[in-house]
Amino acid sequence: MLYLNRNLILESNCDIKEAAVALIGVPFDSTSSYRAGSRTAPLEIRREFFELEKEETFFGLPFCDIGNVEAVPGNARETLRCVEDSVNWARQENHGVFILGLGGEHTITHALLAGLPKDTFVLSLDAHLDLKDDYLGEKWSHAAVMRRISESGFDVGVIGARSFTSDEDDYARKHGIVHCGCGRKDIEKLLGNLKGRRVYLTLDFDAISPHIAAGVSNPEPGGLSLEDVRFIYNRLIQKSTLAGADIVEVNPLYDTTATTVMAAGIMQDIIVKVAGKKR
Repeated sequence: MLYLNRNLILESNCDIKEAAVALIGVPFDSTSSYRAGSRTAPLEIRREFFELEKEETFFGLPFCDIGNVEAVPGNARETLRCVEDSVNWARQENHGVFILGLGGEHTITHALLAGLPKDTFVLSLDAHLDLKDDYLGEKWSHAAVMRRISESGFDVGVIGARSFTSDEDDYARKHGIVHCGCGRKDIEKLLGNLKGRRVYLTLDFDAISPHIAAGVSNPEPGGLSLEDVRFIYNRLIQKSTLAGADIVEVNPLYDTTATTVMAAGIMQDIIVKVAGKKR
């Protein structure tokens, strides 16, 4: 059974069977612990994307918007099951399709990995490690998503981390999870170790400094620049095998710095570069 709502504003350039990139939204934020509202981002990012100027060549790219998953308010486990079912359907229709997810909260990344081999490296850009065993008793929380992914058998790394507990740091050391802050040398070192590997990129927008991207659910002082983010995903596209990506934790309700526009621009750039490479 599919759980997709396709009543959206974007038109696809092709069918899922011919797509190099498939967009899927997950309007879910029920475990948000500070500022709720990221559930509105999948539609708002699409609205901004619709207005962005595009080269004529964009409209010939094999890109498909398969819609939003029908999220279950207040139920992370059931929502993740719906996301996983929808992603599995997309991969069955087109085995090689690149899934680009739009959140919603970070918890959705776990389900967006459905169908990817366990030797895929999951790289998170995030102000937080998200390695808590649970948050206020909830194991399927945005604050625990990278721990659940690690427990699922994926290698994990984090760039931009600057707010985490000693327990999270201990877990990272014990399980070989590499993480760094925002220094370019540290970023380049981590990315250098991913050369030639299959990588899934999850971009939690609070990785970016809040003076640039204020519209997020859990802002932290300091952070990456927009140029840092572009450097990271361009390096992965050039030097690794980028197997999928998502953009999460954008919160249009607190957006005073065109955060949603930035998310739409990153989304467009990834679509152009990934679809263009696969064309």
